Amino acid sequence: MTDIAINPPLEVISDEPLTIKNKKGAIYGIAIGKDTGHFIVSTYSQIYAVFIQASPILLSIITSMRNLIQLAVQLPFGHLSDKYGRKPFLVTGLLISAVMSFLFPMITDPIFLLIAMIIYSLAFSIFTPSWIAFLGDSSHEETRGSYIGRITTITVIFTMIVFLISGWLIPFLSTDYASQYQIIYRIGGIGFLTAGLISLFWLQETNPNGNSELKLHSHNPPNGISDRMAARFSFQNILAPFRENPTFTRFVLISAFMDFSMSTGWPIFGFIRERYTTPSQYSFLWATHMAFQIFSLSIGGKLIDKYGKKIGFNGRKIMFLIPLVLFFARNWVELAIGNLIGGIGYGLYFITTTAYIIDSAPEDSKGKYVGAYQLIMGLATFLGSLSMGVLAEFLIPILGKWPAIYTLVLVVMLLRILGGLAFYFVDEPVKPNLESKIS
Repeated sequence: MTDIAINPPLEVISDEPLTIKNKKGAIYGIAIGKDTGHFIVSTYSQIYAVFIQASPILLSIITSMRNLIQLAVQLPFGHLSDKYGRKPFLVTGLLISAVMSFLFPMITDPIFLLIAMIIYSLAFSIFTPSWIAFLGDSSHEETRGSYIGRITTITVIFTMIVFLISGWLIPFLSTDYASQYQIIYRIGGIGFLTAGLISLFWLQETNPNGNSELKLHSHNPPNGISDRMAARFSFQNILAPFRENPTFTRFVLISAFMDFSMSTGWPIFGFIRERYTTPSQYSFLWATHMAFQIFSLSIGGKLIDKYGKKIGFNGRKIMFLIPLVLFFARNWVELAIGNLIGGIGYGLYFITTTAYIIDSAPEDSKGKYVGAYQLIMGLATFLGSLSMGVLAEFLIPILGKWPAIYTLVLVVMLLRILGGLAFYFVDEPVKPNLESKIS
């Protein structure tokens, strides 16, 4: 199968290509703001739900809905960013996320937390495929891993500093746990707001299709959605990446099983971490994660550029060690060992997965491929976290709360071992040979 690529003019090729006129400061500013905000919301949502007395089944529903919407709903917005540009969806999603981050710590009812998480997840699904496609627009295939790794490393360093400072400072500002959660969520809101404003005022569009607001009106008649738009969101079009690219399909199916395995731990890990940490200690826990993620990111991009994507999937294979650590840990320092391992693994597979998707997609379909991948991952993680929550709710009355939770931690470890082994069957990415199919 022959790769199909569009080679840019020689004058725009550089070590760090930025396809339009975006300055590094704007790109790094957006990346830092959005990643700081999302990391705070995603990492604190579990223990905050436990803090406001969410049951295992409700915690699993919150986690499941978050995963499903954040990933599965990206597909239409990936299509739209290919058609109309990256910038409108970046701005909209980031500003909504900022509002929700400020609102989260005011919620004391788990049901309302679920509603708020759904709204936030919708916002996340709006800006994420546009951002990933933007990275693809702004890079060349042969250096994409290093390019993404460089940007991500800077953002993780900044986020780690935020977590270290907040972990040290928060106990001095308040000894009340509810107030401590308010402080950390507001920091996340400021990050999202900053990223949204930079996207609005300083980001230059990288998708040549996204040059005007007129296209949004010209393609849609005043009385309804056009046939062309309806076709674009047809089920057949959604499945197009899987139909045209078997190598990508195998990668997605194996990733889906791994993400299912990963997500089974999310509804129960929060109980163990909340049991042995305060909000400020939790900041140090994730600062450890980010410190080792920085190390992983610093070498991961170069490794996959030089040796291929398969080496980066080792980040998936070590994730079974996290539940093993959680099974034995009895204080936050011991829990940090799991975060150390998670930081290394996450950094490797984040770069690898992002580059793999982009390298598998035709130049005009990067958003579609991102959305298709995230759709399947959303369904997989929804099923994984929800099924574990139901199982925990069933076992706790029989075994007792903590015996049931620690038994299920071992089940998660086994599933992650199987998921990691499956990556031995993933091949290097290829683009679909659409020309031969047309002929």
